[in-house]
Amino acid sequence: MIRGVLFDLDGIIVDTLHYHYLAWKHMFGKYGGTPVTEHTVLLHEGRASREILPILIEETGVTIPEAQRSAFIEEKRAYFRSIVKVTQYPGALETIDELRRRGFKVALVTACALKNMQHALNREQQAHFEFIITGDEVPRAKPFPDPYLTAARQLGLRPEECVVVENAPLGIESARNAGMICVAVETTLGKEYLTSADHVLQKVTDLLKLPMLSRVSG
Repeated sequence: MIRGVLFDLDGIIVDTLHYHYLAWKHMFGKYGGTPVTEHTVLLHEGRASREILPILIEETGVTIPEAQRSAFIEEKRAYFRSIVKVTQYPGALETIDELRRRGFKVALVTACALKNMQHALNREQQAHFEFIITGDEVPRAKPFPDPYLTAARQLGLRPEECVVVENAPLGIESARNAGMICVAVETTLGKEYLTSADHVLQKVTDLLKLPMLSRVSG
């Protein structure tokens, strides 16, 4: 029986991933080399910034000394917050509210930093979730199962009682590694990148049509 629904943030609740790409592009642009591609950023969404950085270093061919990487990431995050225009996917928060009315526990599980999450969702919007976990709070980010397992424990649920809502391959892998059902939404990547999910939907509001989320029973 499904009793909880765990949501990713970027690409599911808020449409912000293009600005993450622009922030990475801006930072690497200072060093020259091959430009960062948006497709790479989208494919690796869900990784911690410290894990995405080496991938982008290899793609661009630039050199960033290990001692400077933490400062590089913090500057990237600050630049992202300075340029992002946060918009929510239509019906996302309303879908969460309806799921809670149906008896489901709902959590937000994001790899982004706490400050970025707080910039994307104000306190009133954060209150739609019963629990929120950010990338600062787990030692191992997606595709490891740690973020989703932590959220399930906080909600008092077993992994098999949870459905994860994701939009990227690493998030799907994280959910599957946690032993949870995964529903993917085609917001940022096409269906061909989401084949590991149990269900693929076109938009987040389609969650309400899934029989397993009709209501909590028992």
